[in-house]
Amino acid sequence: MVLDAYLSSASSCLSQLLTNAVRAFRQLGSMRRKTVLIVGANRGIGNNLLKAFVEESWDVTATVRPKTRTEKDPTVVELEKAGVRLLELDYLDEATISRAAALYGADRPLDLLINVGGLSPHPKPWQEQTGEMMVEKFRVMAVGPILTIGHFLPSLELGDNTKIVNISSAFGSVSKNSFGTCMAYRMAKTALNQGTVTMAREWEKEGRKLTMVNVEPGFISTRLTGWDGVDDMTTCIAGLMRVFKDITPQDNGTLIKWDGNRIPY
Repeated sequence: MVLDAYLSSASSCLSQLLTNAVRAFRQLGSMRRKTVLIVGANRGIGNNLLKAFVEESWDVTATVRPKTRTEKDPTVVELEKAGVRLLELDYLDEATISRAAALYGADRPLDLLINVGGLSPHPKPWQEQTGEMMVEKFRVMAVGPILTIGHFLPSLELGDNTKIVNISSAFGSVSKNSFGTCMAYRMAKTALNQGTVTMAREWEKEGRKLTMVNVEPGFISTRLTGWDGVDDMTTCIAGLMRVFKDITPQDNGTLIKWDGNRIPY
């Protein structure tokens, strides 16, 4: 009797151990690295963010414009050596956005999308802000990111705690505009901010579990700013990485500075 009870108990324990082992094995098999797509990653802020994500072992996909790759820009070679997946995407050409999304794969999860690509602020008075300049900046910095989000939406909806970050600027804040200049740039960033908020609110009504924010990366010296800037690249990138990690659904539609503080629209 005692032996039978012992054997029965041992058998039950062994069965439970096997069940737990199988469950753990299945969970291990389903584990994957977090995925990030950085649009505009061959220079400046985008390139430094890419390096930070690679350092943290994310599964990184980066984009460059087709022209950049065709011209054999040396930065493209560096990206390929970094072991990231490289796609061609131009905000001015929706066909390239659609093709990039198809190559990424609609059935492949995307946890974080960062729209970085942009154009120079062109800090000149209003008389020098031409119509062509305004339209180009609007298409690149407002329309392009919104179109990109739409084309990658199937992958974003498969992500885990999915976040979309549009790199914006305090220059897009109407209430913070105290000295003018950079009219075309400001208008485009304001439009991006509005697009982000509008899409975030509509997604809330649709029940989509995605969080989208605008982020001010800092005034950093890059080619885009004409090498003008007051903030340190390393400090701002570290701050941005913390911001990305700390974003919650309560931040949906907000404008956040690289140091974590919110900026009013």
